[in-house]
Amino acid sequence: MNSKQEIVSLIHDEFGKEEFLVSKANYNLIEVEPNLWEFTIYFETMKSLTRVPELEEAILDPKPHFEATALLDNSSLNLCKGKIIEQTESWDENREENLSNVYYFEHTSLEKLRVEILESDTKFIKVLISGRTLINGSNHNNPDTTIKTTPITFKKDITLERSVM
Repeated sequence: MNSKQEIVSLIHDEFGKEEFLVSKANYNLIEVEPNLWEFTIYFETMKSLTRVPELEEAILDPKPHFEATALLDNSSLNLCKGKIIEQTESWDENREENLSNVYYFEHTSLEKLRVEILESDTKFIKVLISGRTLINGSNHNNPDTTIKTTPITFKKDITLERSVM
């Protein structure tokens, strides 16, 4: 993590915004089949900066963490400034696998993943991330929370593999 605070915001449709400080952020790009790559990002939080009272009463000291994977073909591998990577759905119908995991107090998926690359080199990427997830069930089984980050620097980690299936 660099000297500026890297923050993930959970904007609950019903309750408002919570903010958490990012403590660890890694990414990897792995070829899983010819012309099919998994771009996986993973980050953890260490403490809350702001909480909403309704959730603070129910869930003490959460430390959300996030893992999301976007599927790329060979023509999409250049992780350069300005590139936008999107994965609309967390469930991959072709492989029958889940591509993401958001943990707040239970495991859910991350829909409408959007990763905008702000800066990159061979050892890191700096990105903005957004998406939708289900946190509190206020919208039944549909996503009820928007995830947005400040710029986060992800270190390249060649050992990082998608853990959700």
